[in-house]
Amino acid sequence: MRFARPSTEEVFAMIDAALKHDPAAAKGKEGVYQFDLQGEDGGIFQMIIDENGGRAVKGAEKEPNVILILEADHFKDLVAKELNPTVAFMSGKLKIKGNMGLALKLQTLLNSVNF
Repeated sequence: MRFARPSTEEVFAMIDAALKHDPAAAKGKEGVYQFDLQGEDGGIFQMIIDENGGRAVKGAEKEPNVILILEADHFKDLVAKELNPTVAFMSGKLKIKGNMGLALKLQTLLNSVNF
């Protein structure tokens, strides 16, 4: 039996909680990560890491440094560690615009979120 997956908004609420719970995980990863999630349960979300710590928000609050474009379901697979980010990128499931260096730091950040 497969459990119902959380909605995209619930996933970002968990990311927000994890960033606030463990601010050290965001050290050295300052920037605005924007997720353009397509398909059902998609939308625009941002992870903002600045001098105030980290937070996740729905919508575009700030100018992004890096934009990740993918299906909402693929994003959930990434966060659940069921999809490798490199494989997702190489196979075309994940498109990245902007600061590639920040995109590479994202995996470490998401690893601090436990589902």
